[in-house]
This record gives sequence, structure tokens and C-alpha cells, in this order.
Amino acid sequence: MKKIIGSLIIVMLVVLNLSCKKSKITEFDIDYTTTLSIPSTSITVNVPADYNSPEIPTDSKDKFTSEKTLQSLVDEIKMTKFDISVANGNLNFLKSLTIYLKTSGLGDILIASKTTIPQEVSSLAMDLQDVNIKEYIFKDKIQFRVTVTIQSGLAATQQLKMDQRVHVKAKTSTK
Repeated sequence: MKKIIGSLIIVMLVVLNLSCKKSKITEFDIDYTTTLSIPSTSITVNVPADYNSPEIPTDSKDKFTSEKTLQSLVDEIKMTKFDISVANGNLNFLKSLTIYLKTSGLGDILIASKTTIPQEVSSLAMDLQDVNIKEYIFKDKIQFRVTVTIQSGLAATQQLKMDQRVHVKAKTSTK
């Protein structure tokens, strides 16, 4: 009798286990690129000035679908790369940069900064903040507010290319 009850319990556990949804962890990256114009006529040496990047479509819903997850299953999204570069010349004109992520309905959040810009470089990696930005990436569009301090006058408008990568940790749901 004990063997029959034991066997029934095992069969019930197996059936219950097979009928429940299983969650697997998935991790993937989403890359973004934008440019930021810093006009030479509107900035003063050693005085911070704010500039907004163009809005960037997040395309997060499509990416979540292709990775077999849903917004509701995302645990965290963190910035893992934020690089700044110029096509011509170098970044010698920059003294410091502070970058905030912004979107409609949410306040600006500090995501990256660089307080000392090396001389004679045309690109650099920003120092990233360890913050979960999933609510921002869930939105249709994001934007960056960049606080720039220059250390020398600008002869011409500068175009900064900004390359970003966010890393997504989520669950997938399968039967």
C-alpha cells in the first residue's frame, strides 16, 4: 500500500511539474547610436552648458519579442557602454561631460560622466553609473541630456557621436 501511495505521489508531482510554466533566464544587448551638436557660438569656456540629443526610438518591444520575453518579465536593464567620439580632430576642447537619460513621464537619471578628458584622443569610454534603467527603455523613445564643460573656445560646431549599449536580464516563459 505504501508503494502505491508513494508511486501516486511521484506521478502527481511529475504531472504538476510538466503542466507548470518554466522560466528560463535570457540576457541580451540593445545598441543605440546618436549624435550631439555642440555649437561654437553658444558655449563659454569653463561654464557648464546643457544640450539634448535627438530622440532615439528604443524598439524595445520588438527586441523583447525576438528574444522570446515580455516587458513584464524584464528584471533589469543597465547601461554597459557609452562611448563618445569625433570624426575629425580630437576631444581636447572638452573639460568634462555628464550624461543623463530622459524620457516622457520620468525624471532625468544620471547614467555616465567623465570628469577628466585625456588629451589627443578622438574617442573615450564614459564612466557608467550602476543604475537600472528598464522603465526608460520600456518607453517608445529616449533622449540624452549632456552637460558639457569646455576648456578652450570652439572654432566650429562639434559633432559628438554617442554609442550606447544596454544589457537586458529577463525571463522567458515556455511550457
